[in-house]
Amino acid sequence: MKRLLFTALSTLALVGATMSPIAAGPEAATALPPVAQPDGRAGLCYSFYDPPSRPYLQMALDAGSRWDRFDFSWPVIEPNNNSWNWGPYDELVDALRDRGINIVGILLWTPSWAATSGLQGVELPAFDGRPEGWYAPVPGGARTLTAPSAASSPPQGLYEEWDDWTTADGDGINYWGRYVYTVVTHYRGQVSHWEMWNEPEWDFFWSGTSVQYAQLLKVGYLATQAACPECTVLFGGLHYWANPDYYKWVLNTVKADPLAPANHYFFDVMSVHLYSRSDSTYDIVNEIRSGMTARVPDHPIWLTETGVPVWNDSSVDPDPSKYDYAATQAEAAAYVIQSYANARAAGAERYFFFRTHDADMAEYFGLIRNNRTLRPAYTAYQVAATYLVTPTFVTRVSYSNARRVTFWGTPRGKVSVLWNTTPTSTILSYPATLPTATLVDRWGVTQTITANGGSYTLSLPGATANLVSNPSDYIIGGAPYLVIERDTTPPTSSLHTLPTTTFAYTIPLSWDAADDAAGVWGVDIQVKKDSGAWTAWRSFSQTAGLTSIVYNGAEPGSSYCFRIRAWDRAGNAEPWPVAAQSCTAIPSAREVHFHLRAVYGDENSNGLWDSGEITLTTPFTLRLVNVASADVITPAIGTSWEFTATLLVGPHTLLVTPLDWWTWPPGWLPGRKALLVEPGEGSQQIETDVGLFPQRVSLIFPLVYR
Repeated sequence: MKRLLFTALSTLALVGATMSPIAAGPEAATALPPVAQPDGRAGLCYSFYDPPSRPYLQMALDAGSRWDRFDFSWPVIEPNNNSWNWGPYDELVDALRDRGINIVGILLWTPSWAATSGLQGVELPAFDGRPEGWYAPVPGGARTLTAPSAASSPPQGLYEEWDDWTTADGDGINYWGRYVYTVVTHYRGQVSHWEMWNEPEWDFFWSGTSVQYAQLLKVGYLATQAACPECTVLFGGLHYWANPDYYKWVLNTVKADPLAPANHYFFDVMSVHLYSRSDSTYDIVNEIRSGMTARVPDHPIWLTETGVPVWNDSSVDPDPSKYDYAATQAEAAAYVIQSYANARAAGAERYFFFRTHDADMAEYFGLIRNNRTLRPAYTAYQVAATYLVTPTFVTRVSYSNARRVTFWGTPRGKVSVLWNTTPTSTILSYPATLPTATLVDRWGVTQTITANGGSYTLSLPGATANLVSNPSDYIIGGAPYLVIERDTTPPTSSLHTLPTTTFAYTIPLSWDAADDAAGVWGVDIQVKKDSGAWTAWRSFSQTAGLTSIVYNGAEPGSSYCFRIRAWDRAGNAEPWPVAAQSCTAIPSAREVHFHLRAVYGDENSNGLWDSGEITLTTPFTLRLVNVASADVITPAIGTSWEFTATLLVGPHTLLVTPLDWWTWPPGWLPGRKALLVEPGEGSQQIETDVGLFPQRVSLIFPLVYR
């Protein structure tokens, strides 16, 4: 493994690395202070072990977890047909809820009395029981798992109506629908999130077809919503690699169901399991979202299982042997931070690490050992749950040899997570928002670093977690670092006042914005038409560097109100003002029949067509413009003009320009005439003449002109 040391050279912050032998024993980990203010997005799996004290629950809370995910085993809860055993789960649910832990309940396994296949299969161990001893990893992989065939079977009556629970009508009973409805009803108010089975594309868990799983999902959703309309239904957590197309097959079946659109396509959240390769939590989450939205509308995605097994811990295996997709204890700590950052960058709404402790697993995933000592991954989880929280948004930059995931606008400021993806240490520079920052490693150790030339420069250690089968394939990047630029104060802005009435289809907006630290990035602008709701119009990325913009497409007879909020370059957003900051009204429109009869030479410049003043016959450019000097109809060339058009009520200006007014000898100056479109019914008739003033020049004008 690699241990990381910090060095600083002048204003250039460099992070160096030294090599130490891979430990074959438990690596020491020091817990950080309990995470008191997580954002509730991080969870763990199976934190409830060892009643009655359940010591892992408090350790999970101290790590920053606020969720526990585990199965509500059907064979345990309903061991015999319509005979219910609530005691163990009641005590468990109470224990978690008393500590403020939210629950994702996996509704899983078919009791033998309700199975359709494998009726002689092996049943599951008793609730909360564990086989004696621990199953250590062996060269080539973990011990082989044998599916309890009855438990993985599709239940009887799955295609009956979900609420058909009697045989009086001559049909069979939908036992799955009854089970889901009964469990969800029993725990309503305590458990609000229910997952329909687990990893259905892996035949260890589900021996049915994808079509049968689609039916299981449908029945489970309808039963859950009937029992608890406010509850959330999760798609059965995807194993994914067992069959990357499986969820697509299920969604194809769901999409064809006529009841699906009115029932959210029978799930509220897509649940995903991804392990060992830290970039998968970005790449595969995005791939699954694309596959999902190609078939049904977008749904939130939760990463409900992720982790990597450790192989170099002699406290659980006296003779460790590295194997594919496993990591050292230090590499597993790097995995936690990298996978968490990647998942959030991909838009995953929840992150569940698998698992809290080793328990009865064949491989050692635990943040905590079974003797309740901590692995380095526990501290790394605390780092993620402490700093990578409550961002305004998250971005990801992929370099040729590194990754940078930035959490903008967190309670601690702008937080960038950086790591090397290659085995060779690399220097990475990126623009600084502030002149100094706090550097945090995966152990939670902090130091202050200084930007040089407007950039932070880090030396990122190389990756060490490669495959046995392919040593050039590195599944986890090198040791990650967090760079925290502490600016948590949002900028301020104000929108300039608009006129009460705007006699144009365009509304010019302008504003002031200021920030005393990171600097203003841009503003968001929302618009409200008449008494409607606020809608987004321009984002801060679209207004970066601007202090004015024009709203186009206003409609006659409507009013428009605007409000803005500013963003700074650390990702802090100003709160939206409650009320509109500036409003204007667009007058109604009216049909106008316009006729410019003639253009005459106004020799005495009195604005009247007097006797003796001539009609001008040289062609002119003719324009009719609004108060913003924008054409309201296509300009024409001629000596007269006639058209019918719908124009806004209010002032307009007719512009008449001789085509050669600037040539020598001097002729006639451009002229204008104010016109008013009046409110009223029917078509307004406007007939007018326009007089042009003669040019008055001295003899020196030709010389100046030349």
